[in-house]
Amino acid sequence: MYKFVAIDIDGTLLNSRGKLSARTKEAVRRVINNGVKVVLTSGRVTNSAKQIAEELNSDRYMICDNGASIYDRKEDKVIFEAHIDKTTVLQILDTCIENNIYYMIFTPKRIIVKDLKHMALAFYKQRHNCNDEATGINEIIYGGREYIAELDEPFTRIIVCDQDRPVYNSIVNKLKAYDAVDLMASPHVSNKKIIENEKEIFLSYSYAELLPKNTNKWIAIKMLIEKFSINASEVMAIGDNFNDIEMIKHAGLGVAMNNGSPVAKEVARVVAPSNDMDGVATVLEQYILLNNRY
Repeated sequence: MYKFVAIDIDGTLLNSRGKLSARTKEAVRRVINNGVKVVLTSGRVTNSAKQIAEELNSDRYMICDNGASIYDRKEDKVIFEAHIDKTTVLQILDTCIENNIYYMIFTPKRIIVKDLKHMALAFYKQRHNCNDEATGINEIIYGGREYIAELDEPFTRIIVCDQDRPVYNSIVNKLKAYDAVDLMASPHVSNKKIIENEKEIFLSYSYAELLPKNTNKWIAIKMLIEKFSINASEVMAIGDNFNDIEMIKHAGLGVAMNNGSPVAKEVARVVAPSNDMDGVATVLEQYILLNNRY
């Protein structure tokens, strides 16, 4: 029996319009009623993931920032947070500026961007369409080296993006030199579709994330399951992208969405239907609610 279910949010739990389906909410509710912990495990910042957790009534704990933070909704506090030191942040920023590469720098309170494009544009559109309360994104601001150097906040992660794949590959090779961070580089071009006033906006770019050393979703999951004396074999992990690979690979049942990245599907034991076909609900029904074992 699976006792702990880790679920990614975007591209997994939510459909392509960023919504929770009625079937998914009902399946999660029934799983929770069976005594299983359902923990949202996302790349989103805490406030953004919190809105989804409250709508879903999932577990009090949430894993955010791709494993760089764990938040307790009941106590309304962060119980774990990993940081990148400011010296390393500024060194990485200098590399981005020298190579004219796009950056997004995350703190618990804000996202600092070079300008509004690529992934930052997707975040902005989400915020504009849904309102601040729905997205939980506190502040997206423009900031350069001087602003960041003076900022008195911890840094949780950095994202770099570029439309040109050779340029992106070149900068990723340069960023590998920084030993104080873990680099997660997308092996493919990310294609995003944003619905705005029934219009479809398409974004295409490659991106990589720099996280504090020894940080990923699976490491954060291990912190929680050890707290509750749950074995890795009793964990189900459901995701769709390259930042989900470690949890999909190491969980007792690793699940990738059919709409997900090929690299996620390669390491998964089960490939679920797409997020528009209630893939999360399907897997929960089959492997927990119907008590069918893989």
